[in-house]
Amino acid sequence: MKMKLTLIIGIILFISGIGSIGYSQDMLTYAGDPKPVNSEPGRKKGFLFEFNAYSRDSELEGITTEMAGVHIFGELTAKKIVLLDQKYTSEVPVVPGNPKTRTIIRKPVIYDSVKKIEKELKKSVNKGEKTLETASSEFNKVLDVALNILTSDTKDFEKTINNTDSVKERIELFTNQVNLKYLN
Repeated sequence: MKMKLTLIIGIILFISGIGSIGYSQDMLTYAGDPKPVNSEPGRKKGFLFEFNAYSRDSELEGITTEMAGVHIFGELTAKKIVLLDQKYTSEVPVVPGNPKTRTIIRKPVIYDSVKKIEKELKKSVNKGEKTLETASSEFNKVLDVALNILTSDTKDFEKTINNTDSVKERIELFTNQVNLKYLN
């Protein structure tokens, strides 16, 4: 009887440890307050946000092409979008026992901005204003920023997003005014 109890407790501890691995990975990117830095000469006046980051390659390897589907900006972008959705959204029951769920979005200002930027870049490519390579590169940078700032304090960054007038200014903000400092 004592052996069964020890085995059950061991299994429960093992399972709870596995569940916290994803959370631990997210905590690695916690950067505290973003560090606003004065803009470089020749840049628009404003802040350059700096956040700690780490490579998402191991997480992207776990996403198959079938899961990601096809995207105009390529396979890597499609996988990053799946990862973005996994990290930023979750389904919770409306009420316990009811099969209906609602989607909860973590940091909706950032998530919605990424979706608007994707739509704008697709339009730019279709109109011939940007090349596919340029738009793809910009959107991958936007996705990298969004994936790495999820667990950081982004209050000032979100305020800056809300103060931008156009999606093009948001693209500029994500691609040229955020520095990701990669950690080992």
